[in-house]
Amino acid sequence: MTTAAHITRTALNLFYRHGFHASGVDLLSQEAGVTKRTLYRHFPTKDALIAAALDLRHEQFMSGMQAFVESAPAQQRPLAYIEFIARWAASHDFHGCAFINAAAEFSQATAAPHMQAARHKSEVQGYLMTLCETAAVQNPELISMQLFLIGEGVIVSSQVNGFNSAVGEAALETAKTLLKVRPRRAPSGA
Repeated sequence: MTTAAHITRTALNLFYRHGFHASGVDLLSQEAGVTKRTLYRHFPTKDALIAAALDLRHEQFMSGMQAFVESAPAQQRPLAYIEFIARWAASHDFHGCAFINAAAEFSQATAAPHMQAARHKSEVQGYLMTLCETAAVQNPELISMQLFLIGEGVIVSSQVNGFNSAVGEAALETAKTLLKVRPRRAPSGA
């Protein structure tokens, strides 16, 4: 692993556990086991390090989500998304969503971390839309948005209150109801 990659991983862990503003450059360099000079050689500003850490988290999240979801049959993938979110929220190292945290700490919509968070959430929504289309869900735009909102609710609820299996079960039941009620029928003669 390169020094820059090591610094980025260390920073992501600190930002995720303690927050972006609370994780200062002294702590970041100390935890990464590098001097501040080395840190600044690889990342000229803390903002550049935040951007790299969020890029890394985006890659980690998307690949983990896709691996889990795509292990299910195509028809079950929209529901597998909710299962993935519930399992993640129940994990011992869950500290909320790094992108929700970034949007909260950098609340101006024009702040770079806020914009990265918006892009991440948009990509997740787009992925859900594709899952719904592939599963032949009727009105995939609406259903994918509803599934996205259910997942976001599980994330925030679990971050604020700690994971409660009842929340995960309720999310799954709600998603099952949405998906059961609106199956798309194949056109006659198809």
